[in-house]
Amino acid sequence: MDPNRLMLAQDEFNAHMLRGVMGATGQPGETAEDLQTRCAAIVELFRTFEVANPMEAMIACHCISLRFMLDAAMRDAGAADLELAMLIRLRASAMAIGKNLHLWMANFASLHARNEARAAEVRQRANQPEAVATPARPQPTAMQSPPRRPEQPRPIAAQVAKVTAPFVAPPAVPDQSPLRLGDLPAQSMKRGLLSSAAVSLSAPSNGRLNAPTPPPTT
Repeated sequence: MDPNRLMLAQDEFNAHMLRGVMGATGQPGETAEDLQTRCAAIVELFRTFEVANPMEAMIACHCISLRFMLDAAMRDAGAADLELAMLIRLRASAMAIGKNLHLWMANFASLHARNEARAAEVRQRANQPEAVATPARPQPTAMQSPPRRPEQPRPIAAQVAKVTAPFVAPPAVPDQSPLRLGDLPAQSMKRGLLSSAAVSLSAPSNGRLNAPTPPPTT
């Protein structure tokens, strides 16, 4: 038999697991009416788990079986015709079954919450419109400008504007001759030549550049 060809729906799998629980929890001296009541109770307990997959269905059926075992262990631990040592053992067994049942119930709650969160996420993704993926255009890299150099302080001479000195008129010279102001340099040169000629004529020449010094008078 090829297991790859065996397909079983969720409802059929749940029914199969429930039949196993019903057969394993039979009570001694049970009538047909009691059997029907017990099977109906098992189905109602299974519905409260609200299983969504085979894993949750298996844990739910295991919890239901532990619940029947706990009832039987509590009944035996409360029997008054048993010895004290046997009662202690039965009570310890009942406590262990209770702890085991509580552990499996916690595991089922954690698994069920995780599956519910995953299903809600899948529904949310299905409701959102599919966005068309467009290739992102490469953004042009901004050209970095070269760092600006700090401005050097300019010399004071370059910062100060060149100021033109105001025109100062030459001092007025008394007009001693009919010559104009522009003939002053030529007149001064002429007077110097005449004075040097007078000195050279009055002093005898000694063949040297400098004239002889006259002897001191007594």
